[in-house]
Amino acid sequence: MKVGYTGNNYPEKRNIIQRVAQVEYKNVSRNNYYAYLNRINFWFTQKGFSQLIDTDYYQFKNIMPLYVDGMHFFNSVSYGSIPWITTFETVLPYFNKMKSGFKKEGGLQMLTVDPIIHKAMDAMIQPSCKALLALSQSTMEIQKRVLQYFPEYMEIISSKIQVLHPPQQAQAYQPRNWEGEFRLLFVGRAFYRKGGQEMVHALEEIRKEFPLHLTIVSSMDVESGWPGIDHKEREEDMQWLREQDWITWHAQLPNEQVLALMQESHLGLLPTWQDTYGYSVLEMQANGCPVLTTSIRSLPEINTEEVGWRVQHSTNAWGEWSEIPTTRESVISQELVNSLKTQFRRIFSNPEEMESKGRMAVDRIEREHNPDWHAMRLNEIYQEMFNKK
Repeated sequence: MKVGYTGNNYPEKRNIIQRVAQVEYKNVSRNNYYAYLNRINFWFTQKGFSQLIDTDYYQFKNIMPLYVDGMHFFNSVSYGSIPWITTFETVLPYFNKMKSGFKKEGGLQMLTVDPIIHKAMDAMIQPSCKALLALSQSTMEIQKRVLQYFPEYMEIISSKIQVLHPPQQAQAYQPRNWEGEFRLLFVGRAFYRKGGQEMVHALEEIRKEFPLHLTIVSSMDVESGWPGIDHKEREEDMQWLREQDWITWHAQLPNEQVLALMQESHLGLLPTWQDTYGYSVLEMQANGCPVLTTSIRSLPEINTEEVGWRVQHSTNAWGEWSEIPTTRESVISQELVNSLKTQFRRIFSNPEEMESKGRMAVDRIEREHNPDWHAMRLNEIYQEMFNKK
């Protein structure tokens, strides 16, 4: 069987490309009509003009025959007749106007009359659209909530949605050395969006009570302007991190070194403000490192009290923070700092819990994210949806 794909980024590598050994995967991105429209639009916007054509990245229509049995996208919709499925992380269609509008007051109501959105919805009810694979229960619930505004599409599209969590290879648990200090680990390019600032502020105080060392692997990317952070402040923060004897900061590390850190660390950290899934949680759990996270989106599903700890906070209808910081001194930012301090004191006062949760985290990954099971399930979907027996 041949299965086509278009993206070659981290989510595609984690969830699609080469996942099923019996399948030949074929990159057909150069055969996408919309890819060329997007390049034209990009050129116009770089020159200071508005988009020439109203289009979006997450669309596919082949120009020439593809010679594949089916297509497997990440976040995209297809307008062709070739059978297709999509793995998605938040909502479909994953267009800019949907991403920016569906959480705004009245935003979904405005999108109900948008022809581009309707075109994508029409594509998802066609027989060629075989399945919509939500990364989590949270993702599926968001999609169904959005579909309430599109009742003419709701029944058919809802019937195609199923949850398939990403695969993750579990490693044999490596017993930690519990003498000396607690070893903490934060991994994430988007340091500020993932709560790195609040994490450091909380640990500055906690380290006066407990011996600890924090390792950060992050490029400190502010992602086009995280609230309250500009280039100058980022440079100042990086210089401050270099000067701390209780912090080791790496802008980047080879993957094998990151995995080694996970196998040595007592506690992983993802006190995030915004995340669609939380892949680093899976990776740390798979290496026996339990994690402290916030409670947004998929995190309550993958970081249960059995295997980790979560900061409790208010969430909106989409399972996200009800409010995010607008400045470095935001009240909500300080509230997260205080909540983290409470959890740190609880965790470090009962270090045996890190040991037991680390072992149970490995078991959870083996049980719920087994790559062999994921490949088998995906192969079943391909066989069924692309009519190859």
